[in-house]
Amino acid sequence: MLTLEGCRARQRRLLTVMERNRWDFFLTANYRTVYYLTGSLSPAETPTIFWMKNDGRSILITSLKGEAAAGEIVPLETYSIVRTITNPAHDAAALLKDLLRGSSRGVCAAESAAVSVLIRETLGPVDWADATDAILALRKRKEDDEIAEIRTSLNYCSVAYAAARQTIAPGRTELDVYQAMHGAILQAAGTTVLFPGDFACGERGIKEGGPPTRREIRQGDLYILDIFPAPALYFGDTCRTFSVGEPTDLQFRAWEIVLKAVRLAESMVRPGVLAQDVYHAVKEFLDSHEITSLGKVFGITSGTGSAITATRLRASFLERMIGSKSGMLSRSSPACTQQR
Repeated sequence: MLTLEGCRARQRRLLTVMERNRWDFFLTANYRTVYYLTGSLSPAETPTIFWMKNDGRSILITSLKGEAAAGEIVPLETYSIVRTITNPAHDAAALLKDLLRGSSRGVCAAESAAVSVLIRETLGPVDWADATDAILALRKRKEDDEIAEIRTSLNYCSVAYAAARQTIAPGRTELDVYQAMHGAILQAAGTTVLFPGDFACGERGIKEGGPPTRREIRQGDLYILDIFPAPALYFGDTCRTFSVGEPTDLQFRAWEIVLKAVRLAESMVRPGVLAQDVYHAVKEFLDSHEITSLGKVFGITSGTGSAITATRLRASFLERMIGSKSGMLSRSSPACTQQR
């Protein structure tokens, strides 16, 4: 979980942005941003509100108990044995209105998509500014507690791949592999952990991806496992490809080219380099090889020699190896792992 120290550091950076833009207040009901700034992680379906003034005073409305980085923590009742609670979002807005009576005039910056009309009406006559881009910009820089969360996820990825390596074999199913991987993560974490990813084997990994099925693993398959367990919203997004049996010459050559592409990207990544420049360099490199050039057709994910378009493989590689999601650490290099 995020630390109070890390949350206060992020609030200080937000206050600097508020001063630069001449915002008097900041407001959000986005549970992810509330967690980012306070350390209070509410369920996605449960209302929560964070309000902060440009002098650093803040209010957190939450159904959770415990510490949080907020000047005033106001409890929101979402379950009761003495009354029916049907509109907790209305209750949260009413609490905010009572707390801010006469003290919310000025410019209020909010995450527009997360702050409903219901909440806006509680503040009365204020000038609104959209803080969405500012929050996204702040999130590009990670504090130490955020990096620790990503490392925790990466550790679960390692545990899951070790379980997959022991489980993948002809005759097993995608469900067998998924259950082994998720079970290993649960044992490592000692609690439940969300386990999203792509668990499709062979041709299905290129055509569809997505959740596991009863599809049986066959000799010669390539099993692409793109996983990103997120214990508390932060994830380390990794991808591994396992060869079921001895890789074909075509599969091995494709792996060699992918490895060189990753090495190229690694040589370019440094402060000040644009991600799009890394992307285009890798794209140009892949386009220069027939086996990975856009639009080529080849049988690479299955030992049966089925024709699969390279377009999906290319898109998959560029997303998974270069990275299109925020908050990722560097990934380790692809390995040619043989499963018998």
